[in-house]
Amino acid sequence: MFIVKYFKWGFQFPKLLTRRGESLVKMLVYFLLLTFIANFPLTWLAYEYEGTKINFIEENLSSESPIWDNLPTGTIHIGGISGVTLDGTSFTHKDYIYFFGYNSSIESITGKNIVIFNEDNIQYIDINKNTLYSDGYSGFEDIINLNELNFSTGSQRVELFTQFGDNIERSFSNYIIFYAVIRNQIVQIGTTFIFVLLLTAIIQLFRFGFQKFLSFQDGFNFVILSTTLPSILSLIFGLILPGFAPVVFNLVLGMTVMLVLLVFSRKSFT
Repeated sequence: MFIVKYFKWGFQFPKLLTRRGESLVKMLVYFLLLTFIANFPLTWLAYEYEGTKINFIEENLSSESPIWDNLPTGTIHIGGISGVTLDGTSFTHKDYIYFFGYNSSIESITGKNIVIFNEDNIQYIDINKNTLYSDGYSGFEDIINLNELNFSTGSQRVELFTQFGDNIERSFSNYIIFYAVIRNQIVQIGTTFIFVLLLTAIIQLFRFGFQKFLSFQDGFNFVILSTTLPSILSLIFGLILPGFAPVVFNLVLGMTVMLVLLVFSRKSFT
């Protein structure tokens, strides 16, 4: 299989400059695989800590506490919502409307984000009518007493509503993790691809010293093969210090490309 072949080539530094004429599509597939390997520690970190905060709900309830004082009595906990009459009662705060149970007026609401507390889950409908359903009330590991929110004041009120928003958002953790992982992968692939193109362009400067040199595509393939070692080291160091992984990758890739060119280019092109 070409991936195994390319992986072996990635550690054969004296021959890296002689691997020419390889399929660009296969190289791109190999590049995507190496990027995933290098980025695995950050991907795992997103999964372990339930992604990064989207703040689509928490921000609404924490930036400025609602003035609500007539929330229904009852509690919300990891097992569900208890002692609350889900009759469609609504509470508005900024550009959000919170419903306890379904209300037919929801269908005609525009320009507002909507949160609906159902018996078995929480439903989120954004301004564009995109809908998410939570994984039950999984984010409510701490019990929220709604009546306590009504009568809280000052810093306690800010803290309770922040916790309320955080628990709502954590109930959508599966979506948050998916969003964080996809976003992280796209950003990492994009930045790495730009770095590879930059290195490919830079090594073309070596053309002035030789009559024959790598074409741009062969140079691109050479740089991608050179990412093999940096990807493995990035994985190893990243599992210890995840935030350090991109630094290791970029540093080792740059050094690998330059050292291979400086040490083996004269033998390969003369």
